[in-house]
Amino acid sequence: MTNVLKAGIFYFLGVFAMGFVLGALRIYFLAPYTGPVIAVLIEMPFMLLFAWQLCRLLTTRLQVPSDTYQRLTMGFVAFVCLMAGEVLTALLLQNGRMTEFFQMFDLPENRIGLAGQIAFALFPLVQGYAQLKNEP
Repeated sequence: MTNVLKAGIFYFLGVFAMGFVLGALRIYFLAPYTGPVIAVLIEMPFMLLFAWQLCRLLTTRLQVPSDTYQRLTMGFVAFVCLMAGEVLTALLLQNGRMTEFFQMFDLPENRIGLAGQIAFALFPLVQGYAQLKNEP
């Protein structure tokens, strides 16, 4: 179980760091020209590809079992950490309040981002199913 928790935390850290970098690039260089929704739609495939590859690397290197419970746990840990990171970032860097954090999901670009975060959380499970299917 320890490897599953480690994998979830490292998965979160990698994706959060990449999201921070790509998010800054999106906000300051892409969104002014395309608008926020198109900018998120351009960024999303890069984030999901990175998350997919990082998930594969971590589950292999940390030998996370392919069974459903272990993979759901990894994704859940990563998702909870990611949401906590998002809240802390919003509160600290944007001087917001919790109500403002939840209100931001009224915007379509943030709903698209949330869908990507849910996909990120499910990647360990999907990859585990693929591994189970390919085992003899």
